[in-house]
Amino acid sequence: MRGAARGMCAWRRPVARAVVASQVLAIAALIGCEGGDTLPGRSRPILEHDWPDPGELVLGPSAFTPPDPAAAMFETSSGTRAYIVPGADSHPLVRLTAALPLGRLHEAEGEAGASALLTRLLTTRTPVGATRPLSLRLAELGTSLTTVETLDAVHISLHVLPEDWQAGLELLIALVRNPDLNAAAIRAHRAGPGYTMPMAGIGGAGYRPKVELERRIQGYPLAPPDPGTTVSPAAARALASRALAADRVVFGIGGPAPRDEVEATLEAATHGWAPSVQPAPQPVAITPHEPSTRFHAVDVPSLEGWIAIGRAIGAVPESDRAALAVLRFILAERLNIAAREIRGLANRDDFEIPITGSGTGLLLVRTGGRPEAVAPLVRYSLDEITRIHNPDEPVTESEVTRAQGWLVDAVWRRSLELATTASVTFAVEHVRRGGTAQLMAWPAAIQTVTPDDVKAVAQAYLDPVAFVTVVAGPLERIRAARHPRWPVALDELEAELTGTR
Repeated sequence: MRGAARGMCAWRRPVARAVVASQVLAIAALIGCEGGDTLPGRSRPILEHDWPDPGELVLGPSAFTPPDPAAAMFETSSGTRAYIVPGADSHPLVRLTAALPLGRLHEAEGEAGASALLTRLLTTRTPVGATRPLSLRLAELGTSLTTVETLDAVHISLHVLPEDWQAGLELLIALVRNPDLNAAAIRAHRAGPGYTMPMAGIGGAGYRPKVELERRIQGYPLAPPDPGTTVSPAAARALASRALAADRVVFGIGGPAPRDEVEATLEAATHGWAPSVQPAPQPVAITPHEPSTRFHAVDVPSLEGWIAIGRAIGAVPESDRAALAVLRFILAERLNIAAREIRGLANRDDFEIPITGSGTGLLLVRTGGRPEAVAPLVRYSLDEITRIHNPDEPVTESEVTRAQGWLVDAVWRRSLELATTASVTFAVEHVRRGGTAQLMAWPAAIQTVTPDDVKAVAQAYLDPVAFVTVVAGPLERIRAARHPRWPVALDELEAELTGTR
């Protein structure tokens, strides 16, 4: 036994020496680099690479040709519009979409919460006059309804097999044409908390810190109505009469479905559907409030802490839209370099701009991480918002070029590349902006943006003093935690942002 042990120890000694030697080499390499230029456990300076600059790449012209929205458009005799985008016969599914002018910005006085309630009724209750329950109809089609709700538009979609497109389209039209606005169901409804989970990662509208931020800086309609809010049957019917008229709903049909048959089905299913009797009211624009404080903390049971940093903005002029989109990419890239690539504090540190027809909404930084990473994430995120104004660190041509490529060749192209996505994009854009002219002119607008344009919109919209921070998570642990390499204290940040230091 002892011999075996001695043999095992003899086998371990060279391995141990090798491990120690490798650690010594790594430490020596770290010491040899300039302080702060390397991550723990790494032996080369941060961001040292031999990748070519994007401006040095010689790329051929894009072969992408988007579908023509004018050719896709069809209007029935009742005034209902639809974008029919054909797909190859090999495509496995047809996507059917109804885009609706719903959302909190469409709610009139006394209608708070009516949009969310109406969307729920449309997607859960069987249409009036139907002979079979909605759940059974969906099961027969082997599909389900998916809903995307935003401040100024809602779209409801279902995917069906190519042979089921007609039954699916007739069902979708019936849902929005003949909604069951059951008075008892409306009276029983109570608004929820506004977020889908206590903590839902950093993605989606259900992100709790975002909702907490909206409530603290602005309130309704930027934020959801307060939990427990009720909606009267009269309010629900008033909103439905405006939003669900024949000429207000826009459909999208994308995939392998014969156009002539789709047109005939649309004409038959919408025959006699009454159009609106009054001009469409414009969705309201947010009027930003002056924040009373720049920091809020919310104690939430969680393993990690989550962060929302943002401000409300009003309507954005068309002349600022493209430059603001480029700024969005550049700041998001800088945030990720500062938080993830250099410091390893989070997997993602993102910046978002409003997606509404007028541009109004919330400018938002989302991130989160372990308790010891929360305060540093707030610190370095705020630093990047401030740094965008630093004349000694200008926005570069390279940053603008990368942003332009991403916005056009990734985001815009992806929204139109498939029939199933193009049909949705056209329908939602039409509901938001009354047509698709701005959508199709977007690449040209993006390509004209310069670094000076980005600096100008940063000056207009990214005032660091206007941004408010919300931290949600296990506050006792977050306040006590200190990152071993970047020991920022949350209490110190709170004192700085609230002016109590």
